[in-house]
Amino acid sequence: MFEKKLLQIAHPRPTDYEGLVLLEGMEEDGVILSGRAVSPASGEAYPVKDGYLDLLGRRSGADNVANLTNFLPGAGKGYEPLWRVRSLDILTGERFPNEREVEIVSGLAGVEGGGVFLDLGCSAGLYTRSVARILRGRGSIVGIDISPSMLKEAARRAKRLGASPSFARADAENLPFADEGFDGALCGGSLNEVGDPGRVLRETRRVLKPGGRLAVMGILRAKTKNGLRLQKLTSAGGVRFFEEDEIRSLLSHAGFETDGFRAFGSVFFAGGVRR
Repeated sequence: MFEKKLLQIAHPRPTDYEGLVLLEGMEEDGVILSGRAVSPASGEAYPVKDGYLDLLGRRSGADNVANLTNFLPGAGKGYEPLWRVRSLDILTGERFPNEREVEIVSGLAGVEGGGVFLDLGCSAGLYTRSVARILRGRGSIVGIDISPSMLKEAARRAKRLGASPSFARADAENLPFADEGFDGALCGGSLNEVGDPGRVLRETRRVLKPGGRLAVMGILRAKTKNGLRLQKLTSAGGVRFFEEDEIRSLLSHAGFETDGFRAFGSVFFAGGVRR
């Protein structure tokens, strides 16, 4: 599903001088349920199917083994019940429910103020559907991911909750959106898994309006021997871990002013404002 009015900021190719136009499809309350959108510049068509707008086509968008595991059968359905609902409890060493996490990132991203938001690497859509419920007519959110399995599950969970966010298959390192099209962005853990986190942050700055806010949740480099050993193993698959100074530097070099940094165990939450 994809909100029809947001097609105007969908620019799949750098040469697209305007947004996509709905060629054919089924709509309900301004949301495209299925069909095809076309680029006036290139003539290329992009399908809306399985609950999302596919802006990648045959391109995988994967950088490493960690990314590729999200393409495995059942990855979308298993992600939240098997890992996401308990992940922050494990990583922080305390009770850390999803609701608390969503409250922190929503605050850092300025969701309460309304607007159009982007969820970078949305996986099964925890942030996307949660923010859609917070906005309730005061704005919109687009959740992007490279995994069809994750996006299909994200759309299913949003529909079951009664939320109507938009989902798109897209690469965070090459965002298929117009400059300054969003008021804020959120990123939950995906910065640890992308091949070039600096590029993702620069692309995010490009699509944010001046003063737009970014909220990042991620994992810091472990302090214990056992933690370091475990992180070394996962690093072989392409996952990276950050120091606080590194996160601040990445944000600064990408054009953000760091606005808030909190750490709970090995989990960090960082806010940034687009300069």
